[in-house]
Amino acid sequence: MKFVTKWLSFITLFAALVALNGCGGDDPEKSEEELQLDKLRGSWTITSVVNDGVDRSDEYPGMTLSITGTYKEAGTYAYTSTATPWPSLSPWKAGDNWKFNTSTPSTIVVRQSDNVDLNYTLSNNDSELRIEFDYGGTGFKNSRTASVGGNWVFTFKK
Repeated sequence: MKFVTKWLSFITLFAALVALNGCGGDDPEKSEEELQLDKLRGSWTITSVVNDGVDRSDEYPGMTLSITGTYKEAGTYAYTSTATPWPSLSPWKAGDNWKFNTSTPSTIVVRQSDNVDLNYTLSNNDSELRIEFDYGGTGFKNSRTASVGGNWVFTFKK
């Protein structure tokens, strides 16, 4: 009788372990936005700045870009940038909030202060970030009225 009781106990314990092992535990699949945020989040260093085919990298010495935020569906995230010195006129706002473009989160984010689409590309195992956008405004942190319009390409490395 002891033998049967032990086997029944063992079988019951084994069945409970198998049942519990099949419950939950797996992480839900990440959305495209969450995957992209994981790739973008962090500190980036400028490698080049081009405006309408003209190299303007020297206007952004030592520029860094820091992308922060915790994923939330349809969330808003932040970025901050530094350069020493910062250009007196720039299409790139030093700090702002942004969101993913919901129809193309793997290639476009939208800067919230002016709703400019920032097209981005990740390459070299997600260690190079290229941000391209067309700008038609007067610029940020400007001390004059000239325009900084045109096509801009900012390239960063992680």
